[in-house]
Amino acid sequence: MSIRDQIAPLEELATIDDDLRRLEEQIGKQRGSLEGMRAEAKVLEERLRADREMLSQMEKTRSELQIELRQMTQQIERSREKLQRSRNERESNAAQREIEELRKLHRDREEEIERLSTATEAAKKSIDATDAKHRNIVQQIEGTVEGTTRQLEDAEAQRAVRVKERELAVKKLPTTLYRRYESVRTRRPHPIAATHDGTCLGCHMTIPPMMFQKMLRQAEFEQCPHCRRILYYTPAPVRSPEGDAAEGTTSSRA
Repeated sequence: MSIRDQIAPLEELATIDDDLRRLEEQIGKQRGSLEGMRAEAKVLEERLRADREMLSQMEKTRSELQIELRQMTQQIERSREKLQRSRNERESNAAQREIEELRKLHRDREEEIERLSTATEAAKKSIDATDAKHRNIVQQIEGTVEGTTRQLEDAEAQRAVRVKERELAVKKLPTTLYRRYESVRTRRPHPIAATHDGTCLGCHMTIPPMMFQKMLRQAEFEQCPHCRRILYYTPAPVRSPEGDAAEGTTSSRA
């Protein structure tokens, strides 16, 4: 099998791998988007559960303080009656001190209830906002699942077809060339490149003149000394493959 005969299946394999890479990216992005929304919904559910438990505890504490406040009010009334019934200065002073202490405790409880009321209202507003956000996310998920599932099924079906086509394309290549291709592909998503004028169309760098002259004979595949892609000669200009610009590198990198 001549070098010229191997170029077509090699290009076919590279095209299939490009398609598979794009399909994998598409599948990963769609799954990631859906999983991201589900994860956010779960976080919001956990926050709602914790906030509602905290709100319930605050309301319980406020209710207990209000009961205690009513009891103190009753105690103050009894102390006033005791003050009115006092028979001497000592009893009068004791009753007065008791009233003052109860009033101070009463004020403290009122302040605690007020603080709890403020915190409760803030918690309710926070819960309402979180609940609205959670409902919005759930609606997005419900509206996205059907379309995303269909797109995923289509992309996975395309991937399955291309995987089978890849298996056939691999069989058309010599084992040594395929191993070489796979070795380069671990570093370059598009592992092959053409040249028609001594310039590698993968990295757009000029190859050594002696190498280019050797390639004109099409006796064997060469390897670009700059980007390390499998390099082959084509007599006519071809579209540049996905080179260094698409891979986030520069054309001057060796």
